[in-house]
Amino acid sequence: MSKNKMGITLIIVLLVVLLVLFAVGFVFLYKAMTKTETDEKTNITVEQTLAVEDITPFPLDSNITTNLLEGSDQKDHIIKLKVSLGINTSKETKKEADKLLATLALQQTVIRDIIIDVCANKTYEEMKMLDAKNTLKDEILFKLQETFATNLIVDVYIEDILYQ
Repeated sequence: MSKNKMGITLIIVLLVVLLVLFAVGFVFLYKAMTKTETDEKTNITVEQTLAVEDITPFPLDSNITTNLLEGSDQKDHIIKLKVSLGINTSKETKKEADKLLATLALQQTVIRDIIIDVCANKTYEEMKMLDAKNTLKDEILFKLQETFATNLIVDVYIEDILYQ
């Protein structure tokens, strides 16, 4: 009988050890995922502290007009905006920024498409909210940085906006 009790005790101890190892692994994984999100937010903050003279505006060649999503009012609404991008052209990034500016000049159709996609997924009610313009700018900025695989695009300037 004592061998059975020792065997059961050993199994219980092994199960407890495995459970503890699983919990520790889960905590490390959770912290690693949280740290990545925090690092991304920090990078955005660092980019926003650039001096004004280190940011070159890149205006799109024409206004953008697109439909908004149908909202709770069941009516059709549009948004019209004039957009420029802020490019980090500081001394440290000058060469890379010049290449990016040349690429953006050739890719205005892609830029316009991204902006239209973001805007077309908004409702009129969302655009009437207090911080809607900043939210829209942040979403456009994120999509452009992702598409062009760069964080040299540091801001989106909405020079003129009309939604009705």
